[in-house]
Amino acid sequence: MLRYFLILSFCIVSFSCKQNSKPETVTATTPLIKRDDIVLYEIFVRNFSAEGTLNAIVPQLDRLKNLGVNVLWLMPIQPTGKINHKGTYGSPYSISNFTEINTEFGTKEDFKNLVDSIHAKGMFVILDEVANHTAWDNPWITKHPEWYTKDSSGKIIWPAGTDWNDVADLNYDNKELWQAKINTLKYWIQNFNIDGYRCDMAGMVPDDFWKEAIDTIRKIRPLILIAESDKPEMYENGFDITYGWKMYHQLKHVWQGDSSSVAVDHVLKYEADNYSNNYKALRFITNHDENSWDDVPQNKFTNIEGSKAAFVTILTLPGVALVYQGQEIGYPTKINLFEKYNIDWNANPELQQWYSNILKFYNGNEILKKGALAEFSVENEKALIYQRKILGKDPLWVIINTRNEEITITLPPSLQNKKLLDIFSNVGMETTEVMKLQPHEYHIVEAH
Repeated sequence: MLRYFLILSFCIVSFSCKQNSKPETVTATTPLIKRDDIVLYEIFVRNFSAEGTLNAIVPQLDRLKNLGVNVLWLMPIQPTGKINHKGTYGSPYSISNFTEINTEFGTKEDFKNLVDSIHAKGMFVILDEVANHTAWDNPWITKHPEWYTKDSSGKIIWPAGTDWNDVADLNYDNKELWQAKINTLKYWIQNFNIDGYRCDMAGMVPDDFWKEAIDTIRKIRPLILIAESDKPEMYENGFDITYGWKMYHQLKHVWQGDSSSVAVDHVLKYEADNYSNNYKALRFITNHDENSWDDVPQNKFTNIEGSKAAFVTILTLPGVALVYQGQEIGYPTKINLFEKYNIDWNANPELQQWYSNILKFYNGNEILKKGALAEFSVENEKALIYQRKILGKDPLWVIINTRNEEITITLPPSLQNKKLLDIFSNVGMETTEVMKLQPHEYHIVEAH
């Protein structure tokens, strides 16, 4: 049976506000990328190169542009706390000064050069914003202890319900803290011309703070704002994109054989029922958390071919796709956030070329970027079959074998006894009522 989605025609809500003022330190850039066009790439500076520096990113910008990504998200570049630090280097999310650069990464001049170089390539850059906590050796601890959460004895504590003993929890009951934090947000925009923020643990920070902070910084210039949260309220707070955790977890279950394809449909129903038309999910098969605490994609999704099929899924469902550094070359090792690794960017050139090809295909396809999810077939437990559609264009169908085995699927009536063209591989095929799929085989087709 097919489930049909109501296709609504509505105006896309802009995620940039009119610029009311522009400090002299802000330089002009090309117009901010539209939300539908974003392909996000996450960089952990320490482990992105052997040098582990901001300068070492610059020579790789052409490779990243050719890969097909267009917004670079830098994990925290500020100094890491030393007190109670974890591992060799400490967590990048334990920040000892919000307006300084980690000297191991470089200087402010290096960062300004990196931002300018990214913009010169026609790409954009956002920073990680950590609003929930600070390092224990952040100067705010001694200068403004009233800005922190304390226990009954008056002792500053780490975030409740976590094991994050390397950070101190900020208390947003204090409005002076609001202004101080907003000032740090303004700092990187006004002085370095960054294009926005990915806000760490956004759901642990009060909604009212985000509303005031986002209203303030959007007056400086248009911005991209991503919340590490799946709360629907984040859109009311002013964010553009939220995390699609439910989809990620269900895709893992489906690929591992613990759930059927119906589980994906259930997530889509949940998203349709609980979010407004402005909803835009960040879709991923890995990121720094899932890599570090769980595993690499080729292990979570059976093998390299399975991880490719999973990436095709997140790329062809509505949302914004994320690539985490090393994913494109099948880096085989989990990257511990507290340690140093060296990624060989010359490894697995065929896989990197595949990522470049599929992202080039995606970037040139308006239906996949802007179209509605019109139909979802729930007939086949081991295969995903769904339709993307935009008014005035022939619809696309996505067919994906989620299992590492040969399967035979029943096609939806719209695809039976038809001539199909796989528009990614440019291979034609004729169908009957059923289709045989090899392990993790996938197609993006038009029916004729």
